[in-house]
This record gives sequence, C-alpha cells and structure tokens, in this order.
Amino acid sequence: MKKKNRPFIYALMIMGLALIVTNSCKKKDKVPTVETVAVSGITYTQAASGGTIASDGGSAITAKGVCWSTGATPTIADSKTTDGSGADNFTSAITGLNATTTYYIRAYATNSNGTGYGSTLSFTTATAIIGDNYQGGTIYYLYQTGDPMYIPGETHGLIAAPADQSTGIQWYNGSYMVIPGAYNQIFGTGNINTDSIVYAQGAGNYAAKLCYDLVSGGYSDWYLPDYNEILELYLHKSVLSGIANDYYWSSTEISSNTAYRIDLTSSVIGPSDKSVLSHVRAIRKF
Repeated sequence: MKKKNRPFIYALMIMGLALIVTNSCKKKDKVPTVETVAVSGITYTQAASGGTIASDGGSAITAKGVCWSTGATPTIADSKTTDGSGADNFTSAITGLNATTTYYIRAYATNSNGTGYGSTLSFTTATAIIGDNYQGGTIYYLYQTGDPMYIPGETHGLIAAPADQSTGIQWYNGSYMVIPGAYNQIFGTGNINTDSIVYAQGAGNYAAKLCYDLVSGGYSDWYLPDYNEILELYLHKSVLSGIANDYYWSSTEISSNTAYRIDLTSSVIGPSDKSVLSHVRAIRKF
C-alpha cells in the first residue's frame, strides 16, 4: 500500500469509530427517564401521585402517567392513568381502589422506543369500618373468618343503600310459584336469590325487582338480602339511616307462596305470604 493513501484510510477509520460511538450512545438513551412522585391524599378508594421526567430519551413522549397493582411490579398492562404527552412533569389521580389494601405504584413515560418506569412505591388504603359511608351506601357488616366471602388480609363486606326502596311492597309480582335458585340462606347468596326471582317473575313492581333495578351512588349491583344478610341488617341497624322498626323482606323463598321476612323491632324472622306488604332495603357487596 502506498504511504500517500494512509491518511485517507485513517480518516475513514476515525469516522467509522465516531459513528459506532454515536449509535451506541443513542441506544443507551432510548426510553424516557421518569421518577415517581410520593403518594398523598390516601383514602378508602383513591390516592394521588405523579411523575417527574428527567429525559424524553431523544424522542417525543406520547403517553405518561402512573400504573399500579397489588403485585410488586406494576406495568402499563395493569391499572393506569393517562396524563397527556410531552416532557412536562405531571400529577395523577388514582381511583377505584379497595379499602385496607396495599398497592404498588410507579410512574411511566412512553416514546417511540418504549416505556420507561420510575421507582416503585407502595401504600395502603384506609381501613373501612362498620358505619362508614362507602361505595354508595353504609357499611353494615364486614366479612369474618368462616364467612364464604372472607379473604384473609383483605377487607370486604356488605353495604346497605342509604334509604329504603319501599315502605310497603309485596315479595312477588302476583304469580305464586316455586322459584329455582331463590331458596338460599347461606350468607352471601342474596344476589343469587334476587337474580333467580327476577328471571322467573319478570316485569312488575315487587321487592327483588326494586333492588335489581336500583342504581345508586354510581353502583348498579344492588340486591335483596338473603336470610343471614338481613339478620345482620337487624344487628347493625343503629348505623343505618331511615331504618324503620317494621318488617323487611329477605330474598329467601320458603315455598310457592311464602318467603322470609324479618321484624326489625324484635329480630324475629319467619315465613310470610308473598302478597304481604313489607319494607325493602337493598344491599351490595364490596
């Protein structure tokens, strides 16, 4: 090789090395860099956080927010907020949480190269207690060990609607019949009874239908309480507003023409003809 060509070769080698270094740097800095803001404003069902963006990764940020789950490493495949685009810092409202539950949260930012995550933080929502206003009504019972719906380490229970759905209505729609699936007394089966009654009885103005059709506090999963759920309603009636010392229907059927109702004056629960007019108070689970 002639010596006079060596400077040209050296120049090409230097340019190649420069391109390699440049491309290497770009590859290392391709997703956004974001940090998770401390969690605040924690209640039963919501909290607040956000993110501080240190770098957009060399590409425009198209989405940002916080993601959370009960697992230790939340991603955008879990619950998340969407708080716009761009490299500005942001705040996030975290909603739809359950009481007395530990959540893990981290900020995220996405560009054309992928998603970057901030550090993972954890927090626990407030503890729900009997008498609290919560999810559309008042908590009147919390599941305990031995209850079919009890989950260790979690808080779940029953919520009563804020007012009676009727002060005097019949159990049925006018047709006596045995209703398959409406005989349940086991704690936590009132929703099954209610669905069975409405399916069999259809349209009309009767106890189960009032609860089935109810939309209150943003919730539509209300139902007529079963035998045991309405017994707990008596035991905790002092925390409920507008409860009368009178008879209330349960959703538990006894025969083609009778169903259980309870006297909230004395806690006596027994059979009554389905045509008798009684109070109705809808409940839901949380």
